[in-house]
Amino acid sequence: MRIRVVHRGLASLIGALFIRLLGRTWRIEWRHLEHLEEARSLSTQGIISFLHGRFLPVIYAHRTWGISVLASEHPDGDLIGRSVARLGWKHVKGSSSRRGAAGFRELAAVLRSGRDAGLAIDGPRGPRGVVQQGATELSRMTGSAVIPVTDTARPCRLFGSWDRLQLPRPFARVVIAYGEPFVVPSDADPEKREQCRLRLEGTLRELTAELDRSVGYEGSDVWPHEDH
Repeated sequence: MRIRVVHRGLASLIGALFIRLLGRTWRIEWRHLEHLEEARSLSTQGIISFLHGRFLPVIYAHRTWGISVLASEHPDGDLIGRSVARLGWKHVKGSSSRRGAAGFRELAAVLRSGRDAGLAIDGPRGPRGVVQQGATELSRMTGSAVIPVTDTARPCRLFGSWDRLQLPRPFARVVIAYGEPFVVPSDADPEKREQCRLRLEGTLRELTAELDRSVGYEGSDVWPHEDH
């Protein structure tokens, strides 16, 4: 067990170094920064909500924010959590299957203290692009603004994994954009909560498609929500 932990520690160091070096070559463009300003007017802290398949540029670009992110205790999730922690994020362990409630409470405490939290909102193993209730429930519990964020890159490598992970290549053009933020009312009933979940899903769907089109991508091979 200890050997495996040591191996994950070494792998996370290599992974963080890889992301840092690769990210330094990217030409990053920002869009819809007015939505980030709007989010800060809604609440001091925010819930950075992104897709699993587009997480790499989000992680790199927000590495100095001190965001706490929920990552699974599964070996793959733990490796990712350790890697992003080396980049400046805070690693909170938990998932929908193991220690999920404890991790969720830790994120709620982070938000109540006035600090940002981050969530990959589809998953942890799919369906890709289908938003779960985590971000909107955290907003309802803490009064924090949900901040949709997504990205695209060209050139990139698109993996065949469940989330269609997009890896920007060295010196790629990377575009990162924020969607319109919102706060879920504390007294929201189940119907309202579902509307908020669908709102987040729709925002990320439309914004990701917008960014993909802007760099010349079309079709479901780059939008991770649909299969045809």
